[in-house]
Amino acid sequence: MRRVLCMLLLLFAFTPAVAQDEVEPEPEPEAPAEPKGSLRARPDKDPAAAGWVSTLGTPRPRALTVAQGPMLRAVLSPDGERFYYYRSLPREGKAPQMYALYCVGPEKSEGKVADTGVDAHPPLFLADGRILFTTRRHDLNHDDVIDELDDCTLVVSNRDGGNLRHAATLAAGETPVATWRGGREVLLAVPSDDEVSGWITSLDLVTGARTQVVRGFNVALVLEGDKLLIERMQSTPKPREPMRWGRDGPLPPEDEGPPPPPSLLDHVEYLVFDPAEAEPVPLYKPSRKSRVLATGEGSYFGVQERDPTSSMRGNPFVRQAGSASFEILVIDDVQHRDTRSLSARFNYEVLAWIDQRGLLLVERGNLGARLYLMDRALKFHKLADFDLAATDFTASRDGLTVGWLEVDDTDENGLLQPWKDNARPHILRLR
Repeated sequence: MRRVLCMLLLLFAFTPAVAQDEVEPEPEPEAPAEPKGSLRARPDKDPAAAGWVSTLGTPRPRALTVAQGPMLRAVLSPDGERFYYYRSLPREGKAPQMYALYCVGPEKSEGKVADTGVDAHPPLFLADGRILFTTRRHDLNHDDVIDELDDCTLVVSNRDGGNLRHAATLAAGETPVATWRGGREVLLAVPSDDEVSGWITSLDLVTGARTQVVRGFNVALVLEGDKLLIERMQSTPKPREPMRWGRDGPLPPEDEGPPPPPSLLDHVEYLVFDPAEAEPVPLYKPSRKSRVLATGEGSYFGVQERDPTSSMRGNPFVRQAGSASFEILVIDDVQHRDTRSLSARFNYEVLAWIDQRGLLLVERGNLGARLYLMDRALKFHKLADFDLAATDFTASRDGLTVGWLEVDDTDENGLLQPWKDNARPHILRLR
């Protein structure tokens, strides 16, 4: 027995070990993917913009010398040197309200540019300093009243109204919206019988030739290379029909048919039109009121009405329905867009893009306004404060000159209305 046990021990000692598979360690759980924002990558900081803001100090506003009275349609010239606005002329009996275009510069008192009749559209500016505006002073359709149904005249003049000459006669409904191709042409928004968006038509200021450019309601921006950012009305989708039931279960949906044609009550969509291409490229289809007002470094900036379904609606400090407020809209491309605001309690206005700095904007509240720079990292820098009397903000093309109206409650109705109350233009230089 002992011999058998010894032999078994010797057998086990010289038996080769059977190879076994090594147990692999469990894979480590993958780190959760970083949430991707709706905008493409941007720097965390913008030291160039922050340094520029720190050198500005406290900018000092300057009041321009004008006569007392109401103003309307105030706009700053692209170079920031002149303020243009309209004044209402005294009415005679039941005659229609007439207007006159005025301008004022930092070194000069105001002067009348021209009587414009019943027209008060903001002027357009040519690269050589001349201005384009419309007048409507004659009853051309012989209906015994001068109104928007009459043909209007497009005129060009020096910036102070000198050397005024006739440029073209526009049909009723044609509205100049932008200058194009170095100022050789002016773009007109022309209504159409078969499409609510109408046409964007170019008018050659030398030959007077008209050319249909693209379907559109308005030109939001003239871009580099003669490209255009156009507004076009979009159809509001039909609301989803509730499911219908019969004795044997749900009934098939009814044929909805084609979507309804767009109307003036719908929202606009934005498209980039390149004259070298046949069709414009869609950029943004908002479901709320939106306006694109500036562009810089490949992005588009504007304002958009806040979402009424937002969870902030229950906040007592948020403006409720009936007093719509707007936030900053940032669009990088079709897939990348977002909104920005410092606070839901305020309303925001976009003024201009400042090269190598960022977006110039105004924050308005019930007690006044503030001027901000939103830098390329989407961070806000305060530049100036304004009291409640400041309204109708405008800016030069480079954004380095800001203009606004200081309004007095002349009629003492509790509202500041520059077209009814006395107003005075001010400017502020950002250098």
